[in-house]
Amino acid sequence: MGMSLGDLYEPLHQHHADPYPFYERARREEPLFYSPAIGAWVVTRMADVRRILRDSRTFSSANTLRPFTPFPPAVVAELSKGYPNLASYITMDGDEHRRLRGPASAALTPERVDAIEPYITERATRLIDGFAKDGGVEFMAGYANRLPVDVIARLIGFAEEDSAAFGDDSRTAASMGMGHRFSSEEEQIECARTWVRFQQLIERYVTARRADPRDDLISDYIAAFAPGAEPLTFEGMAELIGLVLGVAVPGHITTSALLGNGLLRLLSQPEQWRLLCERPGLVANAAEEIARYDTPTHIFLRVSTADATVGGQDFPAGTEFALCLASANRDDDAFERGEIFDITRVPRANVVFGQGPHYCPGAGLARREVEISLRLLTERLPGLRLVAEQRIEYRGTLDHRGPLALWLEW
Repeated sequence: MGMSLGDLYEPLHQHHADPYPFYERARREEPLFYSPAIGAWVVTRMADVRRILRDSRTFSSANTLRPFTPFPPAVVAELSKGYPNLASYITMDGDEHRRLRGPASAALTPERVDAIEPYITERATRLIDGFAKDGGVEFMAGYANRLPVDVIARLIGFAEEDSAAFGDDSRTAASMGMGHRFSSEEEQIECARTWVRFQQLIERYVTARRADPRDDLISDYIAAFAPGAEPLTFEGMAELIGLVLGVAVPGHITTSALLGNGLLRLLSQPEQWRLLCERPGLVANAAEEIARYDTPTHIFLRVSTADATVGGQDFPAGTEFALCLASANRDDDAFERGEIFDITRVPRANVVFGQGPHYCPGAGLARREVEISLRLLTERLPGLRLVAEQRIEYRGTLDHRGPLALWLEW
């Protein structure tokens, strides 16, 4: 008897470098399968993924960013030095989700994105100026990991001198969440220390903004949830830190992965890159196709709050589902020839940034950063190409997939 797809599914090992052939097989043979590796039913087809995302009453987001295995005692001890039980609107539902999400949505409206566009363009131009004469660059370190950090740091309210530390620490701290596989307990302990240090950075800014508010997201959160001069309780500070984290971490990691995945895909199919250089009006189309074809966030978890039917199967309350956004975005039932990368494709609704009540409030900002980057790179460096015979390794988490390094030359 052969192994089931669930037994074969190891998302952080052999499938992580290129999971898409496995996803295509799953949609065809077993579109809903149980994975012992992550302890959830993996949902691969667009219709099922979209339905679950839209129904937050039946399929809850509560506690869905937790690690798959409990932290060792030494890691718990390190985390206890900070704020160990941080809340985030990402893992809430209903009225509490709406209450905490409001300021983030207000900070990332189309008008606010338009207002920060000159800064995005100026910062992107400066980064490209820094390597344009060199003939080559490691794109992730030189650009993709830097632009989104600087942009979200500015929106949140971090000073420029703290931007690099914010980016490095938040990128490391994100590994404490869903699906990261550590090489050793020592690595996990060091990650926990970084997580606490990152919390302390935010705590320092919250304290400063309560005394001296500014036009930034931290001040918006304080005005909404902690007005006045009375000292904050531990719980009050924890809530504010959790809210900032809910924007800070996905606000740059997702966009960095989009940029890395996008350049890798475009330059792996040079005819698509040449077409984009020749037809700059395709930039918005290209940004959307990049996100659809190589979605940076592969898995959203949901837990059923009542008996439910998914994919023709009945499940009891308390069942965990892993919604495979990356698979859904290549589903031929949703996209004609979904496995083909085509920047001239007419965009259709996808689930790159989720859907329903938990749709990512920063989607417009991420798209704008990618569009500006593609426009500037095609104008400044039309001769871009991949350095030959490089091995692409990916960020080792289940929730974000993007290159760790990407060498380009021209």
